[in-house]
Formats: sequence, structure tokens, C-alpha cells
Amino acid sequence: MAERKKAVNTKVAAKRHIKLNRAQRGKQIANMRKRQITRAAYEVIAQKGYYNFTMMDIAKRAGVSSGLIHHYFKDKENMLVTLLREMQQNIRSSLEKTTESVVDPKQKLEIYMDQAFELVESEREYLHVIFDFMTQIKFNERMRGILGKLYRGYREACYSILKEGKEKGVFVEMDEHFLSPFFVATILGLMEQYVIDNSAFVYREYTARIKKYIFDMILVKK
Repeated sequence: MAERKKAVNTKVAAKRHIKLNRAQRGKQIANMRKRQITRAAYEVIAQKGYYNFTMMDIAKRAGVSSGLIHHYFKDKENMLVTLLREMQQNIRSSLEKTTESVVDPKQKLEIYMDQAFELVESEREYLHVIFDFMTQIKFNERMRGILGKLYRGYREACYSILKEGKEKGVFVEMDEHFLSPFFVATILGLMEQYVIDNSAFVYREYTARIKKYIFDMILVKK
């Protein structure tokens, strides 16, 4: 009797395990499909602009049916909000990954600035997409909120580096609440100007000068 009960329990456990594996595989496939679609949306919006693309354009770029897109995203706005969130998470994850083993706040700040400045050359479409989304913040509260989180993430990352540097005696006494948005505005402002008019200045020269200016301002003189 005990052996029979044990056998039944084993079968039940095996069935649960199979169901769990199927559910996990289904979730993995769904996440992969969503990333595939949002990446295609990113590329299409960068190419055509916010107002000039269709869901069919994204389906063609992603290599899926339009029905599959509607299965994962109930409408255009839902997909765009998801895209913004992914962009925000990707930038934060990239910075955290490259700085997790770095203990020197000066080096962390340099990585932070380099990653931002390099977006112009490695992911210029990113800024084009952000520009397009900004035109919607007056009319779309959800998009305004996501963009707000995106920029808040920039400020918070900069703030934490400045605060750590000040506490370790690497940076001078400062108001990091003020300087973090100031530095973010300086970095993003230069990037935006260059994207709009890349003949206005030599980009790499100006990024190097801005980095030097910031470090001259905040590094403790030895």
C-alpha cells in the first residue's frame, strides 16, 4: 500500500514538473517574442518616426504576423510604453554591469559619461526615438511618466556616484542634488545638439573637454 501511494505521488510530482517546465518555456518564448517585437519597433520608429509607422511595418521588421503583435500588445501605445521601459532598463543594467566591480568613484563617473556620450555613435537611433517620444508628453500621460523615470534614472545614477565620491574624499564638498541634474543636462544637451547639427563642433573633442571640466570642478586637489 505504501509503495503504491509512493508511486502515485511520484507520478503526480512528475506531472507537476512537466507542467512547470512547459509554463517556464512558454514564458521564455513569450519574453523572447516581446523583445523581438520591441526591438523591431525601436528600429522602425528610428527610421520612420513616431507618426509615420504602422503595426504592419513592425510585423515585417520582426518577421512575425500582425496578429502575434496584437497578442502580446493590446495597442500601439502599450507597445511604445513597453519599448520605453526596456530602453530605461537596458541603460540602467548596462551601467550597473560595467561599474559593479569598480570601487573608484572617479572611474565610475568616467564610465557613466563615456556610456552616455557613446550613444551618439553606437546607438544614434536611441536619441531619435527619444526626440519622437518627447513630442507626445503633452498629450500622453503614460509616456510622460515613463520618460520622467528615464531621466530620473540618469540623475539618480549620477547622484549616487557623486555622493559616494564625496563620502570617500575623492570629490570635494558639493550639493550633489543640484550637480546631478546639471551634469545630466550638460551631457544630454551636447549629445542633442550634435545629433541635430553634427557640423557645429568636433564631438569627441568637446566630450573630452566636458569630462575634464567636470573633473576639474569636483576632484579633490592633491
